[in-house]
Amino acid sequence: GAVAAIDISDGLLADAGHLAAASGCGIELSAPPICKGATETDALSGGEDYELLIASRVVLPVDEFKKQFGIPLTLVGSVKEGPARVRQTSSWGEVVRRRGHDHFSR
Repeated sequence: GAVAAIDISDGLLADAGHLAAASGCGIELSAPPICKGATETDALSGGEDYELLIASRVVLPVDEFKKQFGIPLTLVGSVKEGPARVRQTSSWGEVVRRRGHDHFSR
């Protein structure tokens, strides 16, 4: 069911933004996983995570997927019609200033 994917090695916010821009849709992030000892900012804009952000036309059955493939999935948000941008919808705030690694910055 996946229709788009990107690695999030530059940070979840930055790479979700790349996915939104390439797809021409909005992405609402609502539940990023946060490792023990990390902050919400780390979870959203830290890089080097070597994980994939996958977009699907349907909500993937997380438990069934793990049973079949041995790979855990974490639902972190949803794709919405509208402008190609990323929006955070949970208690961790409306805007995070540090958006992730930018290969073209100084």
